[in-house]
Amino acid sequence: MFVEELFNLMKINKSFFYLVGKRFILSAGLLFVFMIVFAFTTGPFYLYYWLGKSNSEYYFKPKHIILLGGAGYPSATALLRSFYASEVYKKNAGCDIYVCQPSSEGLSVYKSDAYKISKDLMTRGVDSSKIYLELIGKNTREEALEVAKINPQLKNENCILVSSPEHMKRAIAVFKKAGFKNIGGEPTFDLCGPTDLLYNDKDLGGRKSLPGLGGEIQLRYQFWNHFVYQIICYRELFAIGWYWLRGWI
Repeated sequence: MFVEELFNLMKINKSFFYLVGKRFILSAGLLFVFMIVFAFTTGPFYLYYWLGKSNSEYYFKPKHIILLGGAGYPSATALLRSFYASEVYKKNAGCDIYVCQPSSEGLSVYKSDAYKISKDLMTRGVDSSKIYLELIGKNTREEALEVAKINPQLKNENCILVSSPEHMKRAIAVFKKAGFKNIGGEPTFDLCGPTDLLYNDKDLGGRKSLPGLGGEIQLRYQFWNHFVYQIICYRELFAIGWYWLRGWI
């Protein structure tokens, strides 16, 4: 009797897992098709742009620049943030820069990525006496709390966050939740390269049987860029939801 009941239970579970697996694969396939179709539109870029701009506008003269942590140094995110932070610094004489980048315990400050970013800022004209390092924060919430420990006055003074576009909306919300009253943002959008990237495939030789793509900017670049934007933005929307559930925004 027991063996028969166990066998029936296994049959039920097998059917259940088969149904769940089938629906999961179907849902994943539909999502993938949606992402492909959506990548042929301008929607992904405007979603990316919205994350960078919708919560970052400011109309005050900044006194402090907070460069939020990203990948290590050198990396695309670190170099872009250093560039944008230095540009804000040049336009606002007297402001200081807080470089947030976690460092391994026991590692010398002079070997940390934050220190390397500070050296990069110096090569861009930033006064070394205006740079402060925050080496603890491992996420945006902790960065806000740790920067406030370094200088509690920041919460009441004009501050600018420098971070990647997709991260900006969440970063502003996190700092406001942490008590920063006057906060704005400089999203580090990539600058466009040459605008004319068209070419004639026949001029370059090779197999003539394949269709030419020299005049198809959409297929060569925009589709792939927009597909990547979707992955970046969906991950960030998930992070915003998680931070909201945690009560950090």
